[in-house]
Amino acid sequence: MEPLDLLFEDLAHPNPYIQNQAFTAMVRDWPQQALPRLLGLLAQPDISLRRASVRGIGAFGAAALLPLADLLQASTDSTIRASCVKAYAQVASNKPGIQFPEAAMQAIEEALSDPSPVVAVAAVMALGQVGQQALPLLLNVVNGDNPAQAVAAVNALAQIDDPAVVQSLRDLQQQPQVDRYVLESLESALSRMSDLRARQPQSR
Repeated sequence: MEPLDLLFEDLAHPNPYIQNQAFTAMVRDWPQQALPRLLGLLAQPDISLRRASVRGIGAFGAAALLPLADLLQASTDSTIRASCVKAYAQVASNKPGIQFPEAAMQAIEEALSDPSPVVAVAAVMALGQVGQQALPLLLNVVNGDNPAQAVAAVNALAQIDDPAVVQSLRDLQQQPQVDRYVLESLESALSRMSDLRARQPQSR
Protein backbone atom coordinates (compact mmCIF):
# COMPACT_ATOMS: atom_id res chain seq x y z
CA MET A 1 0.00 0.00 0.00
CA GLU A 2 1.25 3.49 -0.89
CA PRO A 3 2.27 5.80 2.00
CA LEU A 4 -0.49 8.29 1.16
CA ASP A 5 -3.08 5.50 1.23
CA LEU A 6 -1.88 4.59 4.71
CA LEU A 7 -2.35 8.21 5.80
CA PHE A 8 -5.92 8.17 4.53
CA GLU A 9 -6.51 4.99 6.52
CA ASP A 10 -5.24 6.84 9.60
CA LEU A 11 -7.63 9.68 8.80
CA ALA A 12 -10.49 7.24 9.47
CA HIS A 13 -9.01 6.27 12.86
CA PRO A 14 -11.22 7.21 15.83
CA ASN A 15 -8.26 8.76 17.69
CA PRO A 16 -8.07 12.51 16.86
CA TYR A 17 -4.33 12.55 17.55
CA ILE A 18 -3.73 9.93 14.86
CA GLN A 19 -5.97 11.89 12.50
CA ASN A 20 -3.94 15.04 13.20
CA GLN A 21 -0.71 13.23 12.48
CA ALA A 22 -2.16 11.93 9.22
CA PHE A 23 -3.25 15.25 7.74
CA THR A 24 -0.13 17.01 9.04
CA ALA A 25 1.93 14.51 7.05
CA MET A 26 -0.34 15.04 4.03
CA VAL A 27 0.27 18.79 4.10
CA ARG A 28 4.01 18.30 4.55
CA ASP A 29 4.72 15.45 2.10
CA TRP A 30 1.78 15.03 -0.30
CA PRO A 31 0.02 18.40 -0.68
CA GLN A 32 -0.87 18.19 -4.37
CA GLN A 33 -2.11 14.62 -4.17
CA ALA A 34 -3.84 14.77 -0.78
CA LEU A 35 -5.96 17.92 -1.06
CA PRO A 36 -8.11 16.72 -4.00
CA ARG A 37 -8.71 13.41 -2.24
CA LEU A 38 -9.76 15.17 0.93
CA LEU A 39 -12.17 17.34 -1.04
CA GLY A 40 -13.61 14.17 -2.54
CA LEU A 41 -14.30 12.81 0.94
CA LEU A 42 -16.70 15.67 1.70
CA ALA A 43 -19.39 13.55 0.04
CA GLN A 44 -18.57 10.70 2.44
CA PRO A 45 -21.67 9.39 4.27
CA ASP A 46 -19.50 8.47 7.30
CA ILE A 47 -19.88 11.56 9.49
CA SER A 48 -16.69 10.94 11.47
CA LEU A 49 -14.59 10.60 8.32
CA ARG A 50 -16.23 13.64 6.77
CA ARG A 51 -15.45 15.71 9.86
CA ALA A 52 -11.86 14.49 9.85
CA SER A 53 -11.62 15.48 6.17
CA VAL A 54 -12.90 18.97 6.97
CA ARG A 55 -10.22 19.33 9.63
CA GLY A 56 -7.62 17.97 7.23
CA ILE A 57 -8.57 20.48 4.54
CA GLY A 58 -8.33 23.24 7.14
CA ALA A 59 -4.69 22.30 7.72
CA PHE A 60 -3.83 23.21 4.12
CA GLY A 61 -4.44 26.90 4.80
CA ALA A 62 -4.39 29.25 1.80
CA ALA A 63 -3.92 26.38 -0.67
CA ALA A 64 -7.44 25.14 0.13
CA LEU A 65 -9.32 28.42 -0.32
CA LEU A 66 -9.87 28.48 -4.08
CA PRO A 67 -10.47 24.72 -4.49
CA LEU A 68 -13.13 25.01 -1.77
CA ALA A 69 -14.76 27.91 -3.62
CA ASP A 70 -14.92 25.86 -6.82
CA LEU A 71 -16.47 22.86 -5.05
CA LEU A 72 -18.88 24.96 -3.00
CA GLN A 73 -20.25 26.72 -6.06
CA ALA A 74 -20.36 23.63 -8.27
CA SER A 75 -21.96 21.13 -5.90
CA THR A 76 -25.71 20.48 -5.71
CA ASP A 77 -25.27 18.38 -2.55
CA SER A 78 -26.07 20.35 0.61
CA THR A 79 -23.84 18.07 2.71
CA ILE A 80 -20.85 18.88 0.51
CA ARG A 81 -21.65 22.59 0.53
CA ALA A 82 -21.96 22.62 4.33
CA SER A 83 -18.66 20.76 4.64
CA CYS A 84 -16.95 23.29 2.36
CA VAL A 85 -18.15 26.15 4.52
CA LYS A 86 -17.03 24.36 7.68
CA ALA A 87 -13.62 23.79 6.07
CA TYR A 88 -13.39 27.55 5.47
CA ALA A 89 -13.99 28.05 9.19
CA GLN A 90 -11.21 25.55 9.92
CA VAL A 91 -8.75 27.38 7.66
CA ALA A 92 -9.55 30.71 9.32
CA SER A 93 -9.27 29.17 12.79
CA ASN A 94 -5.92 27.54 11.99
CA LYS A 95 -4.51 30.67 10.31
CA PRO A 96 -5.79 33.72 12.20
CA GLY A 97 -5.69 36.83 10.07
CA ILE A 98 -5.35 34.93 6.78
CA GLN A 99 -6.61 37.02 3.87
CA PHE A 100 -9.34 35.27 1.93
CA PRO A 101 -9.24 35.88 -1.85
CA GLU A 102 -12.23 37.54 -3.47
CA ALA A 103 -13.44 34.26 -4.99
CA ALA A 104 -13.54 32.59 -1.58
CA MET A 105 -15.42 35.49 0.02
CA GLN A 106 -17.86 35.48 -2.90
CA ALA A 107 -18.48 31.75 -2.43
CA ILE A 108 -19.21 32.22 1.28
CA GLU A 109 -21.46 35.20 0.54
CA GLU A 110 -23.48 33.08 -1.88
CA ALA A 111 -23.71 30.36 0.77
CA LEU A 112 -25.46 32.86 3.06
CA SER A 113 -28.55 32.56 0.86
CA ASP A 114 -28.25 28.79 0.37
CA PRO A 115 -31.60 26.94 0.34
CA SER A 116 -30.24 24.66 3.06
CA PRO A 117 -30.45 26.40 6.46
CA VAL A 118 -27.53 24.29 7.67
CA VAL A 119 -25.31 25.70 4.92
CA ALA A 120 -26.58 29.25 5.42
CA VAL A 121 -25.95 29.31 9.18
CA ALA A 122 -22.59 27.55 8.77
CA ALA A 123 -21.60 30.33 6.37
CA VAL A 124 -22.29 32.90 9.06
CA MET A 125 -20.15 31.03 11.55
CA ALA A 126 -17.34 30.74 8.99
CA LEU A 127 -17.42 34.50 8.50
CA GLY A 128 -17.06 34.90 12.25
CA GLN A 129 -13.83 32.91 12.05
CA VAL A 130 -12.61 34.98 9.08
CA GLY A 131 -12.81 38.03 11.32
CA GLN A 132 -12.37 41.66 10.33
CA GLN A 133 -12.41 40.98 6.59
CA ALA A 134 -15.94 39.63 7.03
CA LEU A 135 -17.36 42.53 9.06
CA PRO A 136 -19.38 44.10 6.20
CA LEU A 137 -21.01 40.77 5.30
CA LEU A 138 -21.84 39.94 8.91
CA LEU A 139 -23.40 43.36 9.47
CA ASN A 140 -25.50 42.88 6.34
CA VAL A 141 -26.74 39.57 7.73
CA VAL A 142 -27.70 41.17 11.06
CA ASN A 143 -29.71 43.75 9.12
CA GLY A 144 -31.30 41.08 6.94
CA ASP A 145 -34.73 39.47 7.19
CA ASN A 146 -33.63 36.05 8.49
CA PRO A 147 -33.70 36.15 12.31
CA ALA A 148 -31.90 32.81 12.75
CA GLN A 149 -29.03 33.97 10.59
CA ALA A 150 -29.03 37.39 12.22
CA VAL A 151 -28.67 35.84 15.70
CA ALA A 152 -25.80 33.68 14.42
CA ALA A 153 -24.20 36.78 12.89
CA VAL A 154 -24.44 38.69 16.18
CA ASN A 155 -22.69 35.82 17.97
CA ALA A 156 -20.07 35.67 15.24
CA LEU A 157 -19.45 39.42 15.49
CA ALA A 158 -19.03 39.12 19.24
CA GLN A 159 -16.00 36.90 18.65
CA ILE A 160 -14.18 39.57 16.61
CA ASP A 161 -11.82 41.72 18.69
CA ASP A 162 -12.40 45.10 17.10
CA PRO A 163 -13.74 48.28 18.78
CA ALA A 164 -15.76 48.99 15.63
CA VAL A 165 -17.77 45.82 16.29
CA VAL A 166 -18.94 47.07 19.68
CA GLN A 167 -20.07 50.37 18.19
CA SER A 168 -21.81 48.62 15.31
CA LEU A 169 -23.72 46.35 17.67
CA ARG A 170 -24.74 49.32 19.82
CA ASP A 171 -25.94 51.15 16.71
CA LEU A 172 -28.00 48.11 15.72
CA GLN A 173 -29.68 48.14 19.14
CA GLN A 174 -31.18 51.51 18.24
CA GLN A 175 -32.73 50.34 14.99
CA PRO A 176 -36.53 50.08 15.39
CA GLN A 177 -36.90 47.28 12.83
CA VAL A 178 -34.61 44.84 14.68
CA ASP A 179 -36.31 41.53 15.50
CA ARG A 180 -36.94 40.90 19.20
CA TYR A 181 -34.79 37.77 19.29
CA VAL A 182 -31.98 39.56 17.48
CA LEU A 183 -32.22 42.42 19.96
CA GLU A 184 -31.90 39.99 22.86
CA SER A 185 -28.83 38.49 21.18
CA LEU A 186 -27.34 41.96 20.74
CA GLU A 187 -27.79 42.74 24.43
CA SER A 188 -26.28 39.41 25.45
CA ALA A 189 -23.34 39.79 23.06
CA LEU A 190 -22.53 43.30 24.26
CA SER A 191 -22.69 42.15 27.87
CA ARG A 192 -20.26 39.28 27.15
CA MET A 193 -17.90 41.60 25.30
CA SER A 194 -17.98 44.10 28.16
CA ASP A 195 -17.23 41.38 30.70
CA LEU A 196 -14.36 40.10 28.58
CA ARG A 197 -12.79 43.56 28.29
CA ALA A 198 -13.16 44.06 32.04
CA ARG A 199 -11.21 40.84 32.71
CA GLN A 200 -8.38 41.73 30.34
CA PRO A 201 -5.24 43.09 32.07
CA GLN A 202 -4.83 46.82 31.63
CA SER A 203 -1.73 47.92 29.74
CA ARG A 204 0.58 50.29 31.56
